[in-house]
Amino acid sequence: MASQMILPGGVAVKRLRVFVLCVCGLLILALGAAQAQPAGPQRGGTIRVGITQEILNLDPHVATAFSSFQVLDIVYEGLLRFNPKTLELEPGLATSWTVSSNGLEYTFNLRRNATFHDGSSVDASDVKYTIDRILNPDTKSPQASSLEPVREVTVLNPFTVRVALKRPFAPFLSLMTGPGRGIIPINFEDKVGDPRVKMLGSGPFQLAEFGPGSVRLTRHQRYWGRDAAGNQLPYADAVIYRVIPDPATLRAAVRAGEVDLIIGFGVDITAARALVNVAELRVMSTPDLTYSLLGVQHERAPLADARVKQALALGIDRDQLVQVVYTGRAKAAGPIPPTLTEWRPVDARQLPNYRRDAARARRLLAEAGHPNGVSIKMLPIPTVPEAVQIAQVLKEQLAPAGFTVEIEQVDFATFLSRWRGSQFDTFVSLNSGSIDPDVHLYRHIHSTGSTNVFKFKDAAIDQLLDQARGTADPARRQQIYGQLQRAIAEKVPFLFLAYADLFAVGRTTVNGFTLTSTRSMFPLTETWLAR
Repeated sequence: MASQMILPGGVAVKRLRVFVLCVCGLLILALGAAQAQPAGPQRGGTIRVGITQEILNLDPHVATAFSSFQVLDIVYEGLLRFNPKTLELEPGLATSWTVSSNGLEYTFNLRRNATFHDGSSVDASDVKYTIDRILNPDTKSPQASSLEPVREVTVLNPFTVRVALKRPFAPFLSLMTGPGRGIIPINFEDKVGDPRVKMLGSGPFQLAEFGPGSVRLTRHQRYWGRDAAGNQLPYADAVIYRVIPDPATLRAAVRAGEVDLIIGFGVDITAARALVNVAELRVMSTPDLTYSLLGVQHERAPLADARVKQALALGIDRDQLVQVVYTGRAKAAGPIPPTLTEWRPVDARQLPNYRRDAARARRLLAEAGHPNGVSIKMLPIPTVPEAVQIAQVLKEQLAPAGFTVEIEQVDFATFLSRWRGSQFDTFVSLNSGSIDPDVHLYRHIHSTGSTNVFKFKDAAIDQLLDQARGTADPARRQQIYGQLQRAIAEKVPFLFLAYADLFAVGRTTVNGFTLTSTRSMFPLTETWLAR
């Protein structure tokens, strides 16, 4: 007998929802003279969004860069989505869903009024085509490991699709959200040609122009979405993403009114402090689920030795890094985000190898055959200003622990190529987070994970990750993730560094935008410009 389910595994998000709403409500600073605003949303206009990172790939199932997802968020849709204000699961392209009593079959009922940007209807065959494409090894999708438990997708009728699993999979519904699993039309590649530069989704905006320095999207006139009053969404005629690599120039652009909203890399506490007293601007902030990390290639000497990786971990002072790089607006990172209290994140100070101990680090290096220390290279992602700062701080911190660090600086395309090919000793970057620990950890750390560029393999950690995603009992999942946090800190697949606050700055003419800890840009659907 089928039963309705909203969030498998019993994940309670109420406390996180209240936390996010309170933080967003308290930290949206509208300093300066208050401006009278219209009584309700106004239609029309172009929202100009400034970002620092170049947009290189628009394929929803292959892209990995944050800048790509900033665009993909409002072009492609999943079967479900997270409400940006509450972080609860809600209908997307699916209006309802049922789950079999054994947890192995999910049946989704689709909207009958959803259309792709070419005017064709979204139906069950498109859902099957999408999941099959993600799982096809030829696609090389980083989303594939997340959907590995899928056994078969069956079209029951044009608007009903059933997904059968090989085994119970607690986070499955959470994985039906977001553009990374965005539904595309059957024969997608034939229709768009090159999906890296062409788009065809069902979201509120559609691609009009794509270039290296900007992307212009226009309103999807037949979009199914409505606001609470029944008005068709989106409100804006268009959205333009403008790439401005230099953070200072980005800040100047929003201050001068050349863009309406800046968000993402380069919009940090420095930007917030520089712009908080500008009357025409609003500064927004919320705790981020995204974290900074030091990636480690486990098959490269000398880092292949577990003692060297533990020494690396012991050489780092996360508290100092938080103060120097984030001026205190961050928290030292463990494997589970500190805001996800329902999953009982372990305080970073209580985790193995998390307290700086340079003397012990040197002893471990000597035991590993390196009494005079080791030399390693560090590759920071160039489009994230704090990544370069982090690399510089880590270089200084690691020296007393016996590590001589050479910082490599490359362009973004080269970084992505080397990251995908695991061509690094270490790298500094950011990983996106999720409200479900499986989505947060599995694809990076499991030996079969599709973004395990670290070449990390550990049978015990694999087993725990598999057990956690295979049980629907929330108490049991919490217990397993408690074990995992300590095991990950001990084995050092990579180093979690910090969860920083997320910032955005908008002009006071920008209304209705919700800054969310998932970094979703979907709130642009209900964003409008006062004129």
